[in-house]
Amino acid sequence: MSSRKHLWIDLPIPQIIMLVCLISYACNKDFIGKETPNQPPQTFCVVDTIIRTGDNRLSALVTANWWGDDPDGYIVRYEYTFDSIAGQQSNWLSILRQDSTFLLPIPAGNDTFDFNFFIRAVDNRGSKDPSPARLTFPVRNSTPAVVFVPGIQNPLESFPVVKFFWQATDPDGAENLNFFELCWNDTTQSPYNLNIGAVAAMFEAESLTGNTTNCYVYQNNNNFPLDFTISGLKLNDTNRLYIRVVDKALSKSKYVSSYPIFIKKPVSEILLVDGYGNNGANQINFYAQNLNSIGISAFDTLSIFKTQGAVNITLSPDNLTQSRVFNLFKTIIWFSNSASASLSLGQKTLNDFFNSGGKLFFSTYVSSSFDQQSNFLDFTPAQSLTVLPADTQLVLNSNSTINALLSGYPNLTSSAIVSVVRPFNLTIGASSIYTADLLAKKVSTGTLNPWTGNSVIMAKKTDNNGNTNFIFTTLELNKLNGLNNMNTLFQKIFIDEFGL
Repeated sequence: MSSRKHLWIDLPIPQIIMLVCLISYACNKDFIGKETPNQPPQTFCVVDTIIRTGDNRLSALVTANWWGDDPDGYIVRYEYTFDSIAGQQSNWLSILRQDSTFLLPIPAGNDTFDFNFFIRAVDNRGSKDPSPARLTFPVRNSTPAVVFVPGIQNPLESFPVVKFFWQATDPDGAENLNFFELCWNDTTQSPYNLNIGAVAAMFEAESLTGNTTNCYVYQNNNNFPLDFTISGLKLNDTNRLYIRVVDKALSKSKYVSSYPIFIKKPVSEILLVDGYGNNGANQINFYAQNLNSIGISAFDTLSIFKTQGAVNITLSPDNLTQSRVFNLFKTIIWFSNSASASLSLGQKTLNDFFNSGGKLFFSTYVSSSFDQQSNFLDFTPAQSLTVLPADTQLVLNSNSTINALLSGYPNLTSSAIVSVVRPFNLTIGASSIYTADLLAKKVSTGTLNPWTGNSVIMAKKTDNNGNTNFIFTTLELNKLNGLNNMNTLFQKIFIDEFGL
């Protein structure tokens, strides 16, 4: 047993009672004294002075860094303002970070400006630094820039519906850009203003009667023009579009010029669309001569797939623009040796033309590789191409008969051998005009036998009023003039059916 004694055992009983009372009193007594007032935080910028002059001034896009300290608590956020004087009535904005980048809006008409930046810390009790840190940014506005951007196609000649694309930049940030100014051909004239959201515009001639015209302006891909037109487009002449960009300080870029483009003035309401690339001269002459023979001498031509080098020089930059080009005319006569290229383009660009009452004659060679279920046929009188047995091609021999199925249409005779012919099945509501006496060729052996299947090679569709508005054939007309009666066919199609 331990011989050590506890201290309280040796104390007299009265002293023990007094000690217990003192301990109990001390444990139940609140702290005594005055509470220290909350001390406000302090705020500091990484630098407190920026000295720059002339071209060494900062751009309008600036970065600031700061921190805060609180002697009796902790920082919960910061508040900043760019007001010229910091006070209770200033426009203080809250921020949690200790750095940020700001685009400083230089007042319009000024190249330089000094911006005061005030930042104050807020502690966990809501106390704010009464003397915010201050930093003055000496800012210089940067000049914006704009460049034309190539489209998918960049035609060197066009009827008076054209489109251009561009891109604007500003060293001070895209938010500093304000609007565009555009001019046709002459930058000394009053510019046309276009809002900064525009990255492209289509221009359509307002009038086709004079040598110059105003243009409707369609921003981006809009279907409706803006309220005001732009002046200065020259018809039957080379044109350039000039553009510059203006920032919020009203600083302007230099004017930049588009590539030159020759604008053709339409002379008629009839358009011949040549789909033979650079080899359509003979086809154009064939149609021109036969139209002249029935009294139609005024028409326009468009070699839609004409190239210079590897670049197409007549096709519009996009389908919307090409659609408006076609809509300048009331009748289109389209001939081609490439069904895929021509039907694909026609399907995407002729809807508005038909909705406006347009009438289309379409003649195209269809190769053996063309998909017989192709959706390129959707807008035509053909539902699909006739399905052929395996190892079979259909041939039109020289001097073969093209049989008329409708009154007034002449029988025709082929004037050349056509090694691949693609008859087609009719869409609902379409009417057959011609069948052909075809031969079925067994490709593997070369043997020929009469074809007894479907042989429709020309058909027509009508509009809601029952008027013919689309005649389609998978044979080239210049190869069907063995009887020298093509003018009779032209008379029937373009005078009787289309009413030209």
